[in-house]
Amino acid sequence: MSKKTLMKQAHKIAKKIVKEVGNYMVALKLALKKIWAMAKAGRKRMSDSAFNGAVYELTHKQYDGPEFFWLGRQGVPVWLMEKNLDQTELWGAQLAYNISVERETEKALLLCFETDFGNITMWAPKSVVKGF
Repeated sequence: MSKKTLMKQAHKIAKKIVKEVGNYMVALKLALKKIWAMAKAGRKRMSDSAFNGAVYELTHKQYDGPEFFWLGRQGVPVWLMEKNLDQTELWGAQLAYNISVERETEKALLLCFETDFGNITMWAPKSVVKGF
């Protein structure tokens, strides 16, 4: 596939999925990733069934990213908590009734997990923490 064809197909897919994604630029990014993966796999042309399959896969694919502690897709990634807290702190943090930011630097947050047993603090990079 030529680059022109790749872009045309990506725009067609992006127009189909923009309603589910909510932002055209994000939809275009996802479509370009999908089209590029298909081109790298050796696909020369995109048939209607392949096009419909790509659209279906992009709109019905379940979230398989990291699991977050707090509000589903917001909060602190579980893998980060397991890495930075020992077993008893992890257990206590999972019983927290509130999470707040105690201190903030340019690239990190000092999170405070408020529990019935006291406060547990942990540094977390801003790039992986969502919703604070």
